Amino acid sequence: INFPTNITMDIYRCCLMLFNKFYSGKTVRSISVTLSNIEDDVNQQLSLFEVENEKRRKLGFVMDGIRNKYGSKAILRAVSYTSAGTALHRAGLTGGHKS
Repeated sequence: INFPTNITMDIYRCCLMLFNKFYSGKTVRSISVTLSNIEDDVNQQLSLFEVENEKRRKLGFVMDGIRNKYGSKAILRAVSYTSAGTALHRAGLTGGHKS
């Protein structure tokens, strides 16, 4: 990523772009994502070209607050309620795994 971010969808889009770039059509056994150069959230790189960043950043904090107060199943993406979704099921597991 060429710019610092804590916006989930920016990180997701970057991961998806890398997957599409390097995927060769073979079976995928494991995918790992690593984040580095982590900064306190009080530090923020401003951009003249990304006018919605502050709004998206605040939305992320609100979503995190809802999950912290009401649990990880309180707010999910719509795909989680389809047969392809896994978040709803995994939210009921300890650490995302069977206990």
